[in-house]
Amino acid sequence: MKQKRRYYRTAALLGPQDAHVYPQGRRSVRAEPRSLHIPWRLLVPTLIVVGFGAWMALGDVWYLMWDDLKVTGIFSAQMEREVKLASDLLGWHRFHLHPAAAEEAILAHIPEFAAVDVSCGLIPTSCEIAVTERVPVLVWQAEGEAKYWVDRQGYVYPARSERPDLPVVRGSLPPEGGAHSIASIQQGLAALATLGVPTMALEYSSERGLIWTDPAGRRVAFGAGSEMAPRWKMYEVLVAHLASQGITPQCVDVRFPGAATYSLDRAW
Repeated sequence: MKQKRRYYRTAALLGPQDAHVYPQGRRSVRAEPRSLHIPWRLLVPTLIVVGFGAWMALGDVWYLMWDDLKVTGIFSAQMEREVKLASDLLGWHRFHLHPAAAEEAILAHIPEFAAVDVSCGLIPTSCEIAVTERVPVLVWQAEGEAKYWVDRQGYVYPARSERPDLPVVRGSLPPEGGAHSIASIQQGLAALATLGVPTMALEYSSERGLIWTDPAGRRVAFGAGSEMAPRWKMYEVLVAHLASQGITPQCVDVRFPGAATYSLDRAW
């Protein structure tokens, strides 16, 4: 009986093959595809934080708008508008609002305010500006068309309207460090008013202080300060004495009662 001849496969019969050499004792393991693992426990809080941050950065509730800014202490719509614009608060994010800086900006822009207080809320973003206006007690008509108000503390600031109820002084404002201060002039006005001298149309001279034109047309220099009673008395005595001698002076200077002078000409 014939036997079937066996053939053994060899590398020569199979052709060129890739050779894989594994370390001794290590077997080849087929790589399995890994499934996608999403860390939900970390992702959800992260998305919440990112969303909250985007809302804080972009949400309208965090920005100060026109209607969210209130102004108290004034009744003029035009002034309210000026205050809002001067504050530089409109349009800013809540965390960029600086009340102290807004107070300084308003006082610098609107000098007739004696005090400004700015307070801001958080959500929704809102601010309130409480202002205290200065109270004028004197109108100062400077040279030209410039007109100012003066408050009790002697603060001078531009007039906003006509105030026919207030005393009026005409002339250049006293220079700083000069012989007269605003306070001494106000004291003089108050003292003259007590003596019955009309204070609605007085003049001011840096040399002679307050000047009044009496009913006879004489110009009378009173100076400044509260000691007006002896000056007024000297004016009455001097005018009466000159009248008895038929002398009609045009200018009378009683700033120094013990050395009063007069002039027959309108020298000042």
